[in-house]
Amino acid sequence: MRQISVCPICHRYSFQTLYESTDRMFHIPGKFSVLKCNNCSIAFLNPRPSFRELQKYYPTKRYYAYNENKKGFFSFIREYLIKHYYAPTIVSKIISVFISNVPAMPTWKNSGKILDVGCGTGETLQLLKRLGWDVYGIDIDRRAIKIARQKGLSRVEYGAYQHLSTYPDHFFDAIRLYHVIEHLDNPQECLRIIAQKLKIDGEIIIGTPNVESIVARIFKHYWYNLDSPRHLILFSANTLRKILKKEGYLPNEVRFCSAGGMAGSMQYVLFQITGRTINLINNTLFVLLIYPFEWIFDRLKQGDILIVRAKLYT
Repeated sequence: MRQISVCPICHRYSFQTLYESTDRMFHIPGKFSVLKCNNCSIAFLNPRPSFRELQKYYPTKRYYAYNENKKGFFSFIREYLIKHYYAPTIVSKIISVFISNVPAMPTWKNSGKILDVGCGTGETLQLLKRLGWDVYGIDIDRRAIKIARQKGLSRVEYGAYQHLSTYPDHFFDAIRLYHVIEHLDNPQECLRIIAQKLKIDGEIIIGTPNVESIVARIFKHYWYNLDSPRHLILFSANTLRKILKKEGYLPNEVRFCSAGGMAGSMQYVLFQITGRTINLINNTLFVLLIYPFEWIFDRLKQGDILIVRAKLYT
């Protein structure tokens, strides 16, 4: 374990303890502190596992979702909602009133090149491809990449964000990082590389947990999206905007999306009380019951996940 003596973002020395945490997802031994910088307000894990130590906290078969080519009613509904949520239609305006918890997607356009960093098995890339995008993806999980290629996604490759350097400069219309940036040891470096690979009018789309959400403040160290020690850095809307601006981006939209955070947090609390896992996240009835609360949190700009779009300064 590596002790962090300075803030990983602003490199100042003054911070306070936000939470004491453990691995509540897999119960792998280890104790961690989540600190908040008194200068830039970023939250970060301390101590931080080395790259080799971190591998044991990502049990492949349990952490990664290996979605095969499954079709059904819910996949049809998901695709319909995403398509019409972002399409410039009257339907999208109606849907946007009620639905916020759809994956971070690029601004609607008829065609363009998009790179999904952390593409997993390519489920979102498949949808984007059907919507007319020329799709590319990278991921650090070899099995996920193999499944994505079996789905006909030929331009998905194994690698971390440093792999972006192999693409031409100013190549992509959009680059997507959904639940990725909080796992990075050096998010600023990643943002700098992405800036080189985006077209002048291209956009970056980031989805990441909101450390200042209502759910985070209620459940504290039981907060589902704390996810120690896998989440190395946690952002609020303000801290993410500041970092993007510092790296040459102009944030043009911030949305809030609550999807599973409350259910997961309550699941952790119940485990602490009963000693057994009660699967609330996949309980459809329970998720529907708490949806009105999450909808309100999102409308109050206090939702559990941040969805931020930004373009390069020109």
